[in-house]
Amino acid sequence: MCRDLSDFGSSIRAGSQNPNVFHHYPLPMDLGRDPIPELIRKLAIPASLGFFFNTMFNVVDTFYAGQLSTLALAALSFSMTPFLGFLALGIGLGQASNALIGNEQGAGNRKQASHLAAQSASLGMIAGFLGLAAGWNLLDPLYRFMGAEGEFLIVALDYMEVLVLVVPALVLSYAFNGMLNSQGDTRSLRDSMIAGFLVNLLLDPLFMYGWGPIPGQGVKGVAWATVIIQYGIAVFMGIRVMRTRLAEEWEWNMIIPRLSLQISLLRQSVPATLNFFMLSVGFYVILEAVTEFGEDAVAAYGIGTRIEQMIMLLTVGLNISTLSITSFNFGAKQYARVRQVYHLCLLYGISMMVLGSLLLRFSAEFWIGLFSDSPEVVIQGVHFLRIEALVLPTYVILFMGTSVLQGLKKPEYALFLNIYRLVLGPLLLFWFLIEIQGWGIDGIWWGIFWVNWIGVLLNLSLVHYFLPKDE
Repeated sequence: MCRDLSDFGSSIRAGSQNPNVFHHYPLPMDLGRDPIPELIRKLAIPASLGFFFNTMFNVVDTFYAGQLSTLALAALSFSMTPFLGFLALGIGLGQASNALIGNEQGAGNRKQASHLAAQSASLGMIAGFLGLAAGWNLLDPLYRFMGAEGEFLIVALDYMEVLVLVVPALVLSYAFNGMLNSQGDTRSLRDSMIAGFLVNLLLDPLFMYGWGPIPGQGVKGVAWATVIIQYGIAVFMGIRVMRTRLAEEWEWNMIIPRLSLQISLLRQSVPATLNFFMLSVGFYVILEAVTEFGEDAVAAYGIGTRIEQMIMLLTVGLNISTLSITSFNFGAKQYARVRQVYHLCLLYGISMMVLGSLLLRFSAEFWIGLFSDSPEVVIQGVHFLRIEALVLPTYVILFMGTSVLQGLKKPEYALFLNIYRLVLGPLLLFWFLIEIQGWGIDGIWWGIFWVNWIGVLLNLSLVHYFLPKDE
């Protein structure tokens, strides 16, 4: 067994000369030299597949909870608000790690990149345990504030008080994923998500109903399955990081928090965390406005957004490709490659979303009908999707712009834009179109249209301003 991480790194260096050591782990691609279209393909496809299976993981949980009771299903839905907050911590740190480590690697500062990776792991542990402590202390008052009471409050807390144990593993997994993405590895997350999905198919019913010495735990069992799988994913991702060049110069003392590096990571991760959190705030703003028009409208909006999100999964890999390739080449001062990856990913993403828009526009009734047989829900859902089909390309432009700004170490500008797009813009436009113009629920759908297209103009202007030119 290796005495310390530097010994482990030495074994990796030996492995570069001995093909029998770690031969199963593929060498990272060259983000600074390989052709951009090839890099995008190799990064984007595994990443999109990984997030698809992550979505399917949640579908499995929802399916099994539905077999228990309506209360169990509602408990899972209610958990989304705190869980998104925990997820935001991980995503923010993962994107910060990708951007900063990628910049240092591109600049040839291998030692600094390794030190940042160690500090990212350290910050991940700190943030994870702080999130766990906050969850334990705030869940009960948060759920009561959100209106949970009686038997539902008991069931919801039963589920979430177990699920909150996942926070340290969740944050560390995303930190490790950011380190891997910065080296061109999106396959590790894909592999872990596929394995997690398959194991979840077995663990959910095992812990829910029990078997042999394992007692049935109802909705708690769904949470325990998630916790066990996520810790397994964290260990797997950590092992993958240890088999990369980043770990070659690691020593145990490098994980001790260093204020300057921790601050650098926080400056990059906090805006990214808030960016993700703003998505849930924006969803809440729209949902509150839709609620005024009744349950059918809420159901139509909920179904429509789920259909839309499934189409958007196709572009998740492009966002990761943009961030990973941009951060490395910005550090290497290869600005032409930065511009090329941004423009190519935009082209690919917009092309996919145009096809998705046509699909929504001309088969909206079929898709809504798969989820509801209520005539009113179908009518309202079809109307929403046909307008949303005109909005779909904006999401690619906006998300790609956010990724390139993150890679250029300008994440705060994307945050300012999202505050407009997800909160201030909708509140103002919904009020104007509904109250002043009298458009009814159409004021919400067209408000989303105008907010996003105005956001696109602002986004393109920001990216054009910050996108580096050749020296």
